Amino acid sequence: MQHLVVGDIHGFPETFVALPNAGSSQRHGLQLAGLSGRPDLRGDALHDHLFNQDGMSHAVRALREIDGRGCLGIGFSAGGTALWNAVKEGLELQALICVSSTRLRFETSPLDIPTMVFWGELDPYRPTESWNNVVPMCWKTYAGKQHDFYRIDALTAQSPLRSDIAVFVEGRVVFT
Repeated sequence: MQHLVVGDIHGFPETFVALPNAGSSQRHGLQLAGLSGRPDLRGDALHDHLFNQDGMSHAVRALREIDGRGCLGIGFSAGGTALWNAVKEGLELQALICVSSTRLRFETSPLDIPTMVFWGELDPYRPTESWNNVVPMCWKTYAGKQHDFYRIDALTAQSPLRSDIAVFVEGRVVFT
């Protein structure tokens, strides 16, 4: 399965993160800054552009222009929010994984594709359990982890995050 990866406001990951058991012959790693029309921005300036100006709508439009059929979408933080919104507006993906995409807490209904979300327990902006039980198909919170836990865990070969992503990709997750 091909991967469509969208990074966070800090540019993570700068290169594609190879995931275990998620065999992919083609990988698309995209940066929010470029998708939003402001490749010169990072960090707080990019966050402001995305959420207080029109940057997110630009990113969503750019993602909708990609042929995502046959792709697994993986978004880190605001990258997951952009992918989620692009799917709502017509981007075709096989499935979507969002890691620390806390702005999803404002979503009120599930997507029509398999979705998995991951949170750090100590992230003050993560959605409630009641939200998790309604909007995504699957979710997991990692005890003792902050918002940006993925910056290490996505790159660590035997991390629980990587293992859980592999389980989801292999279709071994029981959706409730």
